Amino acid sequence: SFTDSKMGETWSEPAIGKVNIGGTAKFAAFVGGGYDTGTNNDLGKAFFAIDLSNGAKLWEYYKDGASDDRQYMGFSLAANPTAIDFDNNGYVDKVYIGDVGGQLWKFDVSATATTSWSGKRLFAADSGQTNPPAAGEYYPAQAIYGAPALALDTTGALWAFFGTGDRNHPNAAATNRFYGIKDTTTMTNGATLTESSLANVTSSNASAAAGWFFQMGTNEKVLAPANVFNMDVLFSGFTPTAVVTCTSGGGTAKLYSVQVNTGYAAMNFSTGQALTSTDATVARGITIGSGIASMPVVIVTPPTGLGSASAAAITATTNQQLPSTPVPAPPFLKQVRSWRERIQ
Repeated sequence: SFTDSKMGETWSEPAIGKVNIGGTAKFAAFVGGGYDTGTNNDLGKAFFAIDLSNGAKLWEYYKDGASDDRQYMGFSLAANPTAIDFDNNGYVDKVYIGDVGGQLWKFDVSATATTSWSGKRLFAADSGQTNPPAAGEYYPAQAIYGAPALALDTTGALWAFFGTGDRNHPNAAATNRFYGIKDTTTMTNGATLTESSLANVTSSNASAAAGWFFQMGTNEKVLAPANVFNMDVLFSGFTPTAVVTCTSGGGTAKLYSVQVNTGYAAMNFSTGQALTSTDATVARGITIGSGIASMPVVIVTPPTGLGSASAAAITATTNQQLPSTPVPAPPFLKQVRSWRERIQ
């Protein structure tokens, strides 16, 4: 077991991966500090790497009077982290996680000495946002509760995709966004990105090297992680109803599909066909039910004979619905023709 005085409620589900510590392979759990209660806001403001063999703390990153990027870690890390092995050597290189203050953090855990591991505030949705109050119920602006979805574009550049929304107060009035961040920084160069670094493609055409964002609908929130499939970013949105009753389903659920590099619409929801639109006014989403929807999961049906494959995005809502939406499938699919098991 693992415990730490900085831990809050354990909302953050660990990402498990192998790390190289002094030439020895260890399995580690990477986890955020969790969520804090409404009565005080001093917990959960930390990131941990835990040795799974014994529960010992391998590494931690937290504020504690620091003058580097740690000084901005003033918000609970309730989201799940996403770990990536970028060079395919079997060991985790980077870990990404968001906090309830709308900040996206990046950690480099590739060194064999944990003293050389480092952290960086990659993005801040509101660069002027102050720390939460010392006590009292906290309604954060643009909170990140879902794990960022990571994907490589056609040039090999790494992108992080995530939306914002206060999962602890899903019916609250707030303006939220969905972001596509292109990570071209190292741990030592590049300033923290803000919305001014990105292209605002909410209603007008724009482009920016660092990524893009668009504003969600009135009071709409992104409460689940995104999923990247076939160079399209799929995610769900939730808009609360004005008056919530036990039979209302709790609001409207939507499915969105946007292009990785631009944030523009990626498909025609009437036909299920792919779009290469460069027009920000083309609809990005469609209503799929009521209640809060889960992360879309893609089911691919292989082709038969000379036919084409088909795919569908499956979501589940809190109103006991399981909508299935056709999405564009890749033109070619790898299929298993044979396999063998090697026993050592």
